[in-house]
Order: sequence, then C-alpha cells, then structure tokens
Amino acid sequence: MNLCQIDISHLIVLKHLLERKHVSNTAQALSISQPSVSRSLQKCRALFKDELLVRSSHGYELTPKAESVKTEISSMLASLERLVHDQEFDPKTCQKSLKVFGLVPQVNWLLPKVFQHLREYAPLLTLELDTVPKRHFDALIAGDVHFVLSTQQPPSSEQNIYRSFIASRDYRLLMSADHPLAEQELTPEKLVECQFGQISLHGDRNLSIEKRFRDLGLTDRNKPVSTPLMLTNFNVAPAMAEHSDVIFHLPTPFAEEACINRNLVACPVPEGLRSPYQDVYLYWHKRYHNDELCMWFREVIRQLYIS
Repeated sequence: MNLCQIDISHLIVLKHLLERKHVSNTAQALSISQPSVSRSLQKCRALFKDELLVRSSHGYELTPKAESVKTEISSMLASLERLVHDQEFDPKTCQKSLKVFGLVPQVNWLLPKVFQHLREYAPLLTLELDTVPKRHFDALIAGDVHFVLSTQQPPSSEQNIYRSFIASRDYRLLMSADHPLAEQELTPEKLVECQFGQISLHGDRNLSIEKRFRDLGLTDRNKPVSTPLMLTNFNVAPAMAEHSDVIFHLPTPFAEEACINRNLVACPVPEGLRSPYQDVYLYWHKRYHNDELCMWFREVIRQLYIS
C-alpha cells in the first residue's frame, strides 16, 4: 500500500485500541463514537493484512502482528507529534495519562510525594496506578504501562528495558502491640517458635526469611517455620497482624506506615535474620525512552529521590 493512502487518525485509534483492548474505552478516551473506532480497526486490519485483535472469552486479545505493531506505533506517533508541534513539553498543559505498575509497598512509599508534585506542576495529567500482583515486567514489555517500580530484575533476554535507581529499603517485623514479643529483644531463637504470615504473590509457599532460619540451623525441611496464614497481596496484612499472633516480615516503609493509628509495632529484624538492603528501581521500555512526558517524569523522580 502507498504511504499516501495511510490515514494517521486510524493509527492513533489503533494505538489506543491496542493498549486498552476495549472498543468503548477507546472511544471514551478519544471522545469519538464506538462505530468510528470499529471503522478505524477495519481500516488498520486491511492496512496490516492481519486481524490485530481477536475475540476471546476474556475480551480482545492481540495477535503476534499486533504485538509487533504496538511496540513501534507509540514511539512513531510521539516522534511525529514532536515534529509537527516543534515546541517544548509543557507539563502545565499536558492532559495525557501516565501509567505506573508497582506493588503496594513501593507505591505507598514512593508515589504520594511524586503525585503531590504532579498535582502542582502537571494539574491536568492523570496518574493511573496498577498495584494488582502480577509478573512485574509483563505489562511494561506489552506496552500497557509506561513505568514499573520494582526490586526485581527483568528477564535477561529482554534488551529494551532501561532502569534508574530510586532508593534502598530494609525490613521490619510487623506484629500486634499485644504480641508476647512486642516489647522484648527479638532473637532468632524466640522467633522460630512464632507464627508467621506469608505474602505469596506468585504461589511461593516459602517464608521470605525461611532460609535465614535454616542457615542458623533452627529449621530444616522437615520442620519449617509455622506459617498458618497465606496472603496474595499486602493490603490485608496489617489487619491480620493486629488481631492475631501472626508476624509479617515486610519492607520497612510499609511496616512503619501500617502502624499508624493501629495497635501494631514494627520491630527491627535480629542480626542473624536480616536480609540485604533491596534496591528499588524505576523501569521503562525503549518505546517510551524519548517520549517527552516520560522524560519529564523520570526527571521528577530524579529530583525527588536521587539528587
């Protein structure tokens, strides 16, 4: 097909449609009708000679061709927009959405301060936060989010992900203020007899500090630490600890915040059980590396946490 026959408006619709996988949500985001979105999809199917989106039991799914197109189309349209407007990015007038994925401890710790900055300097910007536990980099690779906050490492095979260090964190033991050990000096020997709660985001049933107990010779495979409570996210851990004898091993900022207005204490981890400090990074994909909004957001993070 001759490039002169390509309507850029259809590509703009396609970009949003591939990100949202939903016709009505795309129509609402672009302030156009659903039939207009459907017509643009048909035009793009003819252009790329591919279905691009196919129906499934969970809605629309992207074809392999669509995944490839999605990787390039955002960068291409951003470059075209800069070329046409030829002006500096102005956060005060930016009306876009910025999507960030991170687990609750990282989001609660780092993003309130960032959002406060955004409200002052980019009041029309929408910040979309995804804290639902999942594989950390899938949404980033797929183009569903602009940034990821994580202590994990991306797949070694993925060469298109950049990162910037934000901060380091350690851990505390969160327990009820009425727990028998709440006012005692904690030791591995005392703690090994306690009940722990495990937050398992990916089905892992091993307690996060189980290996530390084992290294000290206090547990083995036949006698692990007791974990009568298994959770799939962080949100309910404070309430469960407050009303039981269960102890949680949690990132310090999250544990300390959980104690506010609750009958909880966040105790230092004994020397023998301490884990190394974990570094939290901001990750982004190559497709957004030169996007002006994303460049500005990275600078905000740098000013608030790195400088």
